[in-house]
Amino acid sequence: MVDVTTGLAFLTGLGLPEILLWVLTFAVIFGVLMKLKIFSRAPSALISIVVGFLVLLAVPTALIAVIASMSSGMLIAGIAFLALLTLIEFSNTKAYVMGKDAKGNEGPVEVHPFTKHGTIMTIIVLAVAAVIFWVSGGAALIGFGALPTIGLGTWLLVVVGLAVLWMLSEAK
Repeated sequence: MVDVTTGLAFLTGLGLPEILLWVLTFAVIFGVLMKLKIFSRAPSALISIVVGFLVLLAVPTALIAVIASMSSGMLIAGIAFLALLTLIEFSNTKAYVMGKDAKGNEGPVEVHPFTKHGTIMTIIVLAVAAVIFWVSGGAALIGFGALPTIGLGTWLLVVVGLAVLWMLSEAK
């Protein structure tokens, strides 16, 4: 039976980190060019392809490895977020804010829980992105390599602890 490490080594041998970097560069450049509407679709695609290859040739291998590790971490975080969103939708959780409804009546208006707690959700998303960056080795790229390495299990324990503290603070 093939374990995950062997599978990741096989994908790395195929050049998956380089492919991910090229696709990321292509998507960002193509999106910016299409949004700015400087060129039509075909020249924008050609420019994006060329810039993707130029970035791939200029980037050190350490950065490619970090980007590949971050992309897998972001994928796992995205799946976890979708699972959380599914649980919230299935539980039919509602939040209410004061305002005007569709008929113009003043009073409590039903909104999605993420809408009501938008600032907290933004902080959580940024914190998860920072943790994924840190765990993927991105901190070493910006000069924080001497700091102690914190494993994913420790981060998970911190997040669970913060969630318990948050739940206890709202139990008043």
